[in-house]
Amino acid sequence: EVTFAGEFWRLERVSVLPGPVQKPFPLWVGGNSEAAMRRAGRLGDGWIPSFITPAQLEVGVAKTQEYARQAAREVPADHFGALVYFGIAEDPRAARAAAEPFIPKGRVEDATLAACTAFGPPEVVTAKLEEYVGAGASKFVLRPMCPPELMLDQLKRLAEDVIPTFHSR
Repeated sequence: EVTFAGEFWRLERVSVLPGPVQKPFPLWVGGNSEAAMRRAGRLGDGWIPSFITPAQLEVGVAKTQEYARQAAREVPADHFGALVYFGIAEDPRAARAAAEPFIPKGRVEDATLAACTAFGPPEVVTAKLEEYVGAGASKFVLRPMCPPELMLDQLKRLAEDVIPTFHSR
């Protein structure tokens, strides 16, 4: 339960339910900066960046583990992940076009965006996730990059055509 009074917001006795089951709850650190990796290694239980390529993730996993070692800690190998944006369509250009209005302008370079997103048939999304698994990721936040009216269909296709590949292992 939290009470807060600031310049823009005032909250009285606010709580978020349901509460975490794990005690203490795991603290995952996001961000793909050096500072985020350092925080994840020194303080976090996991690291999950966004807009990061599989190659950059692999380097970041090693750096985060080194920061953890320096702090006499360990971040378990299965506590690394990535936020991956996707669009499922038989035509990759159509999936990318549907995503265009939702791409954050100026936040990520075009080459990085191309390397850290997956637009196309389910096999393309599966292959991209496999790249991240090969780089050390085992947890994912998978976010459709599409208009709101396509969101449920995208999640359904992800659940039916991509996720089973990883659950059958």
